[in-house]
Amino acid sequence: MLKIIRVLPLMLLPSFVLANPPILFKPPTSGAPSTQMGGGTRGLGNSSIDIQALAPTQLSLTSQASPDLYWYISQAAPNSIEFSLSAETTGEIIIEQTLPTVTKAGIQTIKLTDLNAQLEVGKVYLWSIALVIDPANRAKDILISTAIRRETTPIDLNDVAQLAQAGFWYDTLHYLTEKNPAQINELLKQAGITLGGH
Repeated sequence: MLKIIRVLPLMLLPSFVLANPPILFKPPTSGAPSTQMGGGTRGLGNSSIDIQALAPTQLSLTSQASPDLYWYISQAAPNSIEFSLSAETTGEIIIEQTLPTVTKAGIQTIKLTDLNAQLEVGKVYLWSIALVIDPANRAKDILISTAIRRETTPIDLNDVAQLAQAGFWYDTLHYLTEKNPAQINELLKQAGITLGGH
């Protein structure tokens, strides 16, 4: 079964880091597909709801066949949420999945291992989230879409500084999520990502 988890509440992600060297992310030189959308906002009742892909605006790398994908939602929402993964060059749909309803705001995780989805080395994929505001009018959906490519690397997956320098965004973010969450906000800032106004 697909698991969507809240990785960390924002209050646990301070903007400063103590006793840890900074992680400096260097994007890969490859450009990103023009269809990429990193975030979206729309009114929902008396407030607005924001969703963001936790990835840079340009194409990002992973060394994993089934990496974890991270996204953010600004508030709990009863709306249907749809996830898709497709091949960028052909548009072939690899997987489409309705996600569980989000009950808590914050960072969410999509585990491709739970979906039995694997990325091929060297291929560019687009992963997308659609928050369905009105099932009768899908033009009102809040959409995000971002590009990912799997590449091989000799870098040890525990060498987060080298992973970041080599452009392996998803490996870097996964490492920090698991082992050093205090540095997540700084990494996101380097990609121009600000969550919830923090």
